[in-house]
Amino acid sequence: MSNIIKDVVSPERVTKAPVELVGLITRTSNLAEQHVSTQKIGPLWQRYFTERMQTHSNIQLMYGVYYDYQSDMEGEFSVLAGTTATQDQICDLTLIAGEYLKFSAQGEMPQCVVNLWGEVWRYFASEKCEYQRSYLTDYEMYLDNNGVEIYIGIKP
Repeated sequence: MSNIIKDVVSPERVTKAPVELVGLITRTSNLAEQHVSTQKIGPLWQRYFTERMQTHSNIQLMYGVYYDYQSDMEGEFSVLAGTTATQDQICDLTLIAGEYLKFSAQGEMPQCVVNLWGEVWRYFASEKCEYQRSYLTDYEMYLDNNGVEIYIGIKP
């Protein structure tokens, strides 16, 4: 099992501008992701790497975006696996501008991301948490093969 090599224990509050993305989209739930037979996020990324990586520029960051929440982390949501749109591409999704908490980690993928999401959930479940999730848009931004940032939309 891979551990997070470097992480930010206290997330950083940031204001993000909108970002236009292109990619592949699916709809799922956290309950569905717990069972191999109903998982959609892993297969979505496999399909992305198979179909889209040949057109991916080395200077483009990869994103995993969670949006269109039915309710909260218990309901269904949409997922985009993709990258920033170039001028000649039609945008599939625009990241919502606003306030986010940024969690960062470095480590072996994909376990590093899984572990960091565990940290995110623990943070928001803590009695010491002073923020509420907005459940509008959350996303992972992959900095390189070993670095990831998770942005969680928060209520103002």
